[in-house]
Amino acid sequence: MKKSLSKKARKVIEDGVQEFMGLPPLTELTKIGARMMLQSALEEEVTGYLQRDFYERNAEANGSRSGSKPRTVKIGSGDIGLKMPQIINAGGPFHSRILAPRVTQMDEIQEIIPLLYMNGLSSRKVKKAVGKLIGKKGLSHQNVLRISSRIVEEFKAWKKRDLSTLQVIYLVLDAVRMGVRAGTKEKEAVLVAWAFLEDGSRELVGVSLGNSESYSAWKGFLEDLLKREMNVPMLTVIDGCPGLIRAVDEVLPESDKQRCTKHRTENVLDKVLEQDKASVKTSVRKVFYASTYEHAKEAVELFKKKWSMKYPSAVECLTENIEDCLTYYKYPYQHWLRIRTTNIVERSFKEVKRRVKVAGRFQNEERALTMVYWQLKELKWNGVSMTREAKAILTKIRTSRIQRIAA
Repeated sequence: MKKSLSKKARKVIEDGVQEFMGLPPLTELTKIGARMMLQSALEEEVTGYLQRDFYERNAEANGSRSGSKPRTVKIGSGDIGLKMPQIINAGGPFHSRILAPRVTQMDEIQEIIPLLYMNGLSSRKVKKAVGKLIGKKGLSHQNVLRISSRIVEEFKAWKKRDLSTLQVIYLVLDAVRMGVRAGTKEKEAVLVAWAFLEDGSRELVGVSLGNSESYSAWKGFLEDLLKREMNVPMLTVIDGCPGLIRAVDEVLPESDKQRCTKHRTENVLDKVLEQDKASVKTSVRKVFYASTYEHAKEAVELFKKKWSMKYPSAVECLTENIEDCLTYYKYPYQHWLRIRTTNIVERSFKEVKRRVKVAGRFQNEERALTMVYWQLKELKWNGVSMTREAKAILTKIRTSRIQRIAA
């Protein structure tokens, strides 16, 4: 026959049920439920230790109850007050296994603080937010920094990790300007690299800081990726930044280059009157959304015939190094949406910029880069579909490249 709860535990539950009848807010309900469970568990633990229930006699029992001591514990929904049962004459001190001595905080709080901190809140704001969450005492500034530093250490290990196990097919590069160091109005460039892997998945492979999107900054960034054994990608997707173009040409000469078609379209539209932008945009889209490379080239010629008289600068902008904008046509059509623009990076930066606006400037670059890393790695983006046809096309491109290098 199953043993029923002890009298004291039943009393704790009955009192808890009476509190629930008052229908407090959800946070209070959570606190009451947690206190009820913990308190009844403590009472059951004491009953098992003494081998007798409250007010029950047992000649073989060693020790007896001696009241209780107040104790406050922090949980996810706030402070809860408990009554820690006390035992005397037990041949030694009694320590609860459920709630060990000097434990005042539940582990979930340790996870909440880094999340708040890396989502753009300062240590002062985190302390205030957590204070509301876990009660009046809250946490000290030092404790907030210590707990959040775990995420910084995670980032430091991540940026030095070995990349040899990643089979990178496509590498997408871009940068975002953001304020890093306090005391200056200058914005610096955070360089970011996303990769599409051979299994079709997408992975963040690099985050670094440069004073600007200069050739030297990008060159050092790419060389660091190769130093950590990242393979040379089949295709590198970039925008029109001169420093980036030069760095990719020098560090990744064997990789095909794809210039972002979105940036090229925006550059073309900047050179036309507002009244013609919609029509010009339609003409540009016929180039970058053509069904084949041949149709894209025909669309370029049609664009030149239609707009060369009115907007020669727009025509020149579109046709300059146009082959670099059409490289994606040689790759699987299932991948075109992902590899013809740097949108995967551009869109991920929107979330980063929103967080930076909340945080203002950071005290040091490590925390700034950690926040960018944390935000980017949490984003969920689709990879590319690796169908049998797509794999066959990639294999053919790879084989052709090997033969060309060998020759």
